[in-house]
Amino acid sequence: MSSPQIPSWAGPPPDNEFELKNKLSSGPEVIKFNERSHLVVGRSTSDATVTIASTTASRVHALIVHSIEDGQVYLIDLKSAHGTHVDGTRIQADKPVALKANQEIQFGDNQGGARYEVRAVGAKKRILEGPREDGENKRASHDKVKCSHVLVKHNQSRKLRSDRDPDGEAIRARTKQAAKSMLEGFIRDLKNEEITFEVAPGESSRCIGHSSTPAIGSFCVGRKSHCRASACRKV
Repeated sequence: MSSPQIPSWAGPPPDNEFELKNKLSSGPEVIKFNERSHLVVGRSTSDATVTIASTTASRVHALIVHSIEDGQVYLIDLKSAHGTHVDGTRIQADKPVALKANQEIQFGDNQGGARYEVRAVGAKKRILEGPREDGENKRASHDKVKCSHVLVKHNQSRKLRSDRDPDGEAIRARTKQAAKSMLEGFIRDLKNEEITFEVAPGESSRCIGHSSTPAIGSFCVGRKSHCRASACRKV
């Protein structure tokens, strides 16, 4: 049996606050990450990280993954025969679902499925709060990459003007090396946390049509703008 594909955004949580508590079913009393980025849940004793003795669970049933992008914990059904349920609702296979505290997870059907409750240990419950309902983190899956940028024009740029410099006076006076030095300064200050990514472009970007934010869109990996999305993932 092939191993499940682990999302590129998976990574170990900075703490060990997340846990699933057994609700009178066959399996471990508590499920925790213990410095791992993901957990494979299923009946298999060799292919699963967490083995559950459920008659309706598949050998490799589901993934529990911590995201290093937003700090959330996601549940992914691995095309199991009897499904994975959150609060009684069967989730779609291969689609990450953010978990929240006090939710009930069921691996398998109502008759023999293993049941666990999402809980937190200690005071840190950051990863159990679920995604914010503000649109920014309201995403159905991790198959998109949000791209932002900073652009500093110079005298060799294709268009020697911008909304901040419509006549191009400053752009024509800036050499390519000077523009490069400005960008290197942004990178240094961002790494040192002296500025935020929103501040640098808002004050210094020279992109035509630039607004108050540096976002230039979300891109579906494997579809249009694949090269740009792949480049963003590398960054």
